[in-house]
Amino acid sequence: MLFAFLRFLTIFTLLVLLVNPQITITKTKTEKPDLILLTDQSKSISYLNQNLSIERILGKISSISALKERFNIFNYGFDEQLSDSINNLFNGGQTQIYNSLKDIQKIHRKSQSPIVLLTDGNQTYGSDYAFFKSNYEQPIYSIAFGDTTQVDDFKISRVNANKYAYLNNKFPIEVLVSYSGKTAKESELQVYKGKQLVFKKKLSFTSQKTSEFVNFNIKATQVGLHSYTARILPFTGEKNQDNNSKSFVIETIDQKTNVLLISDIIHPDIAALKRTVESNERRSLTVKKPSEITSLEGYQLLLIYQPKASFRSVYEMATKKGIQLLTFTGKQTDWTFLNRLKRNYQKNTSTQSQEIVAALADNFTVFNTDQFNLDKYPPVESSFGQETLVSPYEALLFKKIANVQTTDPLLAFWENGVANEAVFFGEGFWKWRLANYKRDGDFKKFDDFFGKVIQFLSSKKERKRLTANYESTYYSANSIKITASYFNKNYEFDTKGKLLLTVNETGIKSTKKLPMVLKANYYEADLSDLLPGNYTFSLKVEGTKLKTIGRFNVLDFDIEKQFFRPDIESLSVLSKKNNGNLFYPDQLDELIATLIKSDQFKPIQKSKQEKLPLISWKFMLGLLLVLLSIEWFLRKYNGLI
Repeated sequence: MLFAFLRFLTIFTLLVLLVNPQITITKTKTEKPDLILLTDQSKSISYLNQNLSIERILGKISSISALKERFNIFNYGFDEQLSDSINNLFNGGQTQIYNSLKDIQKIHRKSQSPIVLLTDGNQTYGSDYAFFKSNYEQPIYSIAFGDTTQVDDFKISRVNANKYAYLNNKFPIEVLVSYSGKTAKESELQVYKGKQLVFKKKLSFTSQKTSEFVNFNIKATQVGLHSYTARILPFTGEKNQDNNSKSFVIETIDQKTNVLLISDIIHPDIAALKRTVESNERRSLTVKKPSEITSLEGYQLLLIYQPKASFRSVYEMATKKGIQLLTFTGKQTDWTFLNRLKRNYQKNTSTQSQEIVAALADNFTVFNTDQFNLDKYPPVESSFGQETLVSPYEALLFKKIANVQTTDPLLAFWENGVANEAVFFGEGFWKWRLANYKRDGDFKKFDDFFGKVIQFLSSKKERKRLTANYESTYYSANSIKITASYFNKNYEFDTKGKLLLTVNETGIKSTKKLPMVLKANYYEADLSDLLPGNYTFSLKVEGTKLKTIGRFNVLDFDIEKQFFRPDIESLSVLSKKNNGNLFYPDQLDELIATLIKSDQFKPIQKSKQEKLPLISWKFMLGLLLVLLSIEWFLRKYNGLI
């Protein structure tokens, strides 16, 4: 009976293991919607004396238990960019509302997660946020801070002027003067070059005539950087006079880089090249056919687009003159002709074409390319075949074919004592410029990239181991940074250099010295604490004789001071477009009631079913082993085995 009972338990345990009975458990989870508080941290908040009001409202929202029970509350700040915290310093030099709203969507994607925007609505740059539309149908409620009372005010809204002017030429300036008010007023627009008055004009405004464009010309008489200030004289009792003036800098130069592009086909690449080259006022580009070329006199750089046999005389003139040369090849290039010229490159080609994705070289040393990014750039096209390049050369771009990185150059450079030369093995890079605009909202990085290529090729200067990159004009309220590239004797980027920057203000003996900080592949110095003025600087590498100099201006202009009232119109359009509403600080209780009572923001219950084993298989397996062991021991003890 004992053995039968043990055997019964053994078989029963084994059957339980084989059947593995399970039970189903339903777990319920309640998800609260997110309440996103997006707070303006720019200087205009403190200039409008609204910082305490914002702090008070944020504190009240965060302390209401009904809101905390209904929502997960998240606090974000923004000025130039979105921040995951609020510092309540209100010291941001720029305001970009559109991108901040766009970035919030990357974090919170629920349609039932409302956004409460606390701001004065005064955006200083970026896309117009009034046209922002949430991709996830998130309601946007705006709280407008600032005095909405309409007061009379003069303002220099805009100054349009080229960055560069040519010596002894007159350059145009356009000034937009705006007036807000109900009574007629007169004033005078004055333009100063330093302390010298160079232009003035009487202006009159009424409630119907609220703005006027003033156009005039000024002659450039001296080479160098020159600071100008446009100012509208204030009327008696004008509250905000910070927006009555605006400074700008004109650099007078006595030379210009002339670029000649030769092509006998029509292609979008040519239009992209023209816009890129002429994005810098110091360069101009002329497009001609090879049959129209009789001389290359007066040009510093020659661009040849998809050459054929008709380009033979052009290449002969370029070689004879020793002009800098950049050749663009593509599907319509006559490689039989080009190979016969025995340039620095040749190609065994076929009639088939291929798509090429560009990859940026990591160790390129001719000039700094750290700001350029090829992410999401479409491929270019080229005829199928293998290129052969004469060494030594430097490749800025490599080919990536079928998502495989190769060592074949897409854009390569040669340097010699006569003329620099480069070749680009592809067509369709006009799409890069559009991709840059789609990604960044402008063409700047693409234009800067090709601008550096043009600048290098159009210059016959000796290659430098130490170069400084800086703007000719900075604004005191914005960041002021100078970057530098330093290479060793093999022209490899040197990360061990000790770069010392010395800055002097013109007419003042005080000197500011600071070491440059090594970043990824460049050195950087932050000069954001400089006061407005004209500055010169020298940059040297300790332990060497390498040195470079430069100059720049810091203008006294704080764009956040240009506003004296909130932008109610844009905030109202934004809120209505996104199924929200505009509120004022004294309507906070009404906003809180809307958030609490709205059916759109109710918590969501989510159920999840899980199947769990009724009995632990580990326990049953252990029990099975124990039963078998007991039976074996008893049988052995009784001599039955």
